[in-house]
Amino acid sequence: MQTNDPDSRKRLDQFVDAAFGFAVTLLVIAGAQPQNLDELRAALLNIPSSAAAFILIVLFWQAHKAFGRMTPVRDGLTTVLSLAVVFTALVYVFPLKLLMQAMFYWFTRGALPGRELIDSFESLAALYQIYGLGFAILSGLYAVLFARSFKLAPTPDLARDARSWRDAWTVCAASGLLSAALALLPLDRMPWLPPLTYSFIPVAIAIRERLVARVRRPKAKAAKA
Repeated sequence: MQTNDPDSRKRLDQFVDAAFGFAVTLLVIAGAQPQNLDELRAALLNIPSSAAAFILIVLFWQAHKAFGRMTPVRDGLTTVLSLAVVFTALVYVFPLKLLMQAMFYWFTRGALPGRELIDSFESLAALYQIYGLGFAILSGLYAVLFARSFKLAPTPDLARDARSWRDAWTVCAASGLLSAALALLPLDRMPWLPPLTYSFIPVAIAIRERLVARVRRPKAKAAKA
């Protein structure tokens, strides 16, 4: 059943906002509380990985805020999808933090913490697979959420925006699945291959936007004529 009750929308969006705030809190308190100066120094070395994970969580949170702005009409399915996003994000925090720690350890050649996380290429592959599947599931939920927003959109402009977001999150979901699949290959020679798939996300989205713009241009000229 569809509803445009602003109070119901506001309560749900506030709950989602609070849940993402809690997810950020989990990033900060995931490690043990420092008990002395040496432990504090060690904890401070985790700031880069925590900051990178924080940025990704904020991006997911901003996506739901965009959904809230462009979807004044909601239904039961959008509520269920929003709650599924919250649950998945809270679970996703942990592999996200571990992957970021391992990544910064590798980038800095051991200057930052993370050596104890990955003791073999099999462990690295497992981390890639868990993260990739989590990223794909969360992105897929957003793709379905914006697909529903597209169907419920009260204006053509909102429908166009929702479709653009839907396609972008579909690209993200496909990238996560591809990364997890590539992690099934031997990683001893190419440990960088699975995460490389995420770098193509902005490229694929830009190509999609250009193709859509090329299709719209003749239609706009025909409408003016």
